[in-house]
Amino acid sequence: MKIISRLIILFFLFIAGCSSTVSSDFLIPGASVDNISCIAVLPLKNKTQDPNAGNAVADILSIDLMKHQDFNVMDRMEVERVLRERDIYTPDGISPDDAAGMGIILGVQAVFAGEVTQYYYKPSSLPTEGAVPTVQLSLSLIDAATGQVIWTGKGTFTPSGLLAEGTPPITGVVQEGIEALLGSFYNGINPRAQASSRVCWYDPNTIFSRVIVARPQIPQTPRAAAQAPQRQAQPAPQQQQRAASVERPQVQMPPAKVSILNASGNPRASMLVGVALIKDKINVVNVSTEKYSKPRTIVYYRANYYDQALHIARLLRKMPQLVESPTYKWDITVMIGKDLK
Repeated sequence: MKIISRLIILFFLFIAGCSSTVSSDFLIPGASVDNISCIAVLPLKNKTQDPNAGNAVADILSIDLMKHQDFNVMDRMEVERVLRERDIYTPDGISPDDAAGMGIILGVQAVFAGEVTQYYYKPSSLPTEGAVPTVQLSLSLIDAATGQVIWTGKGTFTPSGLLAEGTPPITGVVQEGIEALLGSFYNGINPRAQASSRVCWYDPNTIFSRVIVARPQIPQTPRAAAQAPQRQAQPAPQQQQRAASVERPQVQMPPAKVSILNASGNPRASMLVGVALIKDKINVVNVSTEKYSKPRTIVYYRANYYDQALHIARLLRKMPQLVESPTYKWDITVMIGKDLK
């Protein structure tokens, strides 16, 4: 089957006039994307001298995915809007290591991430020919729930000297190259058609309804609020006295930038917590995994963010510890422990 797929790709490249070197495959044996309906194309890492290369390739990739109608594809402008809203957008692109966390923040089931390493017009060795547009890129499809890379592909593309006349546009080479690169990916999808009018992102109730667990609402009683600070993990005496004080100064702080750090050993735990916070309009700006697991969940917060940290703690299934700490980069960091997995 793989031999037939590669022959089809080579035939397509010949008739399309695109010369290429392509490798692509599903990384998991028997992998399927049949349970994935909603995806987003993240800003691609641009490692070229052309400042527009990453956006140009990402736009063409999104259009190609929409054209095949196998997925509902989040509009690229909407992707940028949500990332800018959370102050985590970067025009330099998002690395595959951070892609799964971005998928949770965007509210999609999977994301395409990758990089563009060549995007230029190569001078021709023949005086009768124009410059040769050359594109090199790599792409990965990453499951937002598990962070697992489902499919990956990379290729280098130039127009065929037999069919190209003059200097063809580089965007045409990108379009033909993406079709060739995604050939094995499309071949692995069972025939289906998504409703283009369905908006399936940024709504965790719709996207992750299968994995959200029903949890009882924790009543916001004075007793619960008074108990929370007492559960701090060995705080300094001055810190414990401050946390227990009812005379906490009321400082109006902007909405906290919240990071989710998964130390539970369960990759889906970050999705469950991320969904719960995003549903409550919490500004989640980072989702990552801790190398070593932790037994208990802790909510770390910077000075003056106690009230917002307590609100976040009450959204979780079990009341976590609250610890004031300047150690972490963001205003509030939710360290998910084994008690929430």
